[in-house]
Amino acid sequence: MRGDGAVTLAVAREAALADAHAEAEAVEQAATERAAALLAAARAEADTLVARRRAAAERLAEREQRERLAQARAQARWIVLHAQRAVLVAAASAAHTAVRELMRDPGYERLLARLSAEARERLAPTGTTEITPAPGGGVIARAGSREIDYSLDAQVERCLEAMAGELERLWR
Repeated sequence: MRGDGAVTLAVAREAALADAHAEAEAVEQAATERAAALLAAARAEADTLVARRRAAAERLAEREQRERLAQARAQARWIVLHAQRAVLVAAASAAHTAVRELMRDPGYERLLARLSAEARERLAPTGTTEITPAPGGGVIARAGSREIDYSLDAQVERCLEAMAGELERLWR
């Protein structure tokens, strides 16, 4: 009977080993599948994160491009306005210089007489008109509380203002 017990024990051991081996393979298979599933999930999450980061980077790049374009436009506008202002200042300076030369012209006295006559005519209803020479040429006329500035500088400024529309066409 001893032999039967040994056989039974051997069979039981082999069965237990077979069961343990099968269970180990099942655990290994489950672990491999779980690892593959985790790896696939991690890759999917990584792909999603990469896609989100790429989209965010593209939006940031587009915003930076719009900002740079806006800055470039603003700078270009400043340059244009600065150039226009320089032209206007140069034109005004040239006009003021040219008018100052009028004071040396032999017809300057006739110009003063015409300006004085026009001032007296315009201010006559207000009372007696007082005509005084303006610093820098021309005259200033006063009657009562009214005053007309016929100085050469004022004349130049009025002419430049009247020409504003024509000068504006230069920029188009």
